[in-house]
Amino acid sequence: MLFRIKSYLYFLWKSTNQHGVHSPFVFNLVTKCFYDRKKRASDASITSIYKNNPVEISLKNTKLLNRLIGYLNYEKVLIAENSSSFIEQILSIDNSTTIYYSAEDLDQFDFIYLDINQFKKHSKLLDILFSKAHNDSLLLLNSIHTSEENQTIWQQLHNHPKAKVSIDTYDFGFIFFRKEQEKEHFVIRV
Repeated sequence: MLFRIKSYLYFLWKSTNQHGVHSPFVFNLVTKCFYDRKKRASDASITSIYKNNPVEISLKNTKLLNRLIGYLNYEKVLIAENSSSFIEQILSIDNSTTIYYSAEDLDQFDFIYLDINQFKKHSKLLDILFSKAHNDSLLLLNSIHTSEENQTIWQQLHNHPKAKVSIDTYDFGFIFFRKEQEKEHFVIRV
């Protein structure tokens, strides 16, 4: 518990909002997706699913997961390594996605969701997942600051040479593979 308090205070000290972002891609993502609080038709369904599933993701972050798919126009989604069906349900609401559970199903995915605890069990998973990402793909990790081990894994992942843009929102870690962009790391309050 003490680690999480220290970790969160450090996050608050380092983090910024859209005003500290100098990348047009990340600025648009933050302002048009992360901070978009408009009521949606999907909100009632998301809230209902959220209330009926014991998960460690906040309702605010659950809605963000759903918005991401539509904003980035992703269709091929990989939920890596047996994550809960909760994630599949949330990502599918009002989004035209096809959900896969095995990296072997396709050559490339638009969106890859990885429970960081699964990564701990299968260290070779990173190479497989990075090989399945294209230039506009997103690798999203949860619980990146819940333990020192998770935080260390997050550091390794966002420092990987293929990871061009990384965003730390405390609960989630976002890794984009945009070859046209310089390597940058952002710490954003959501």
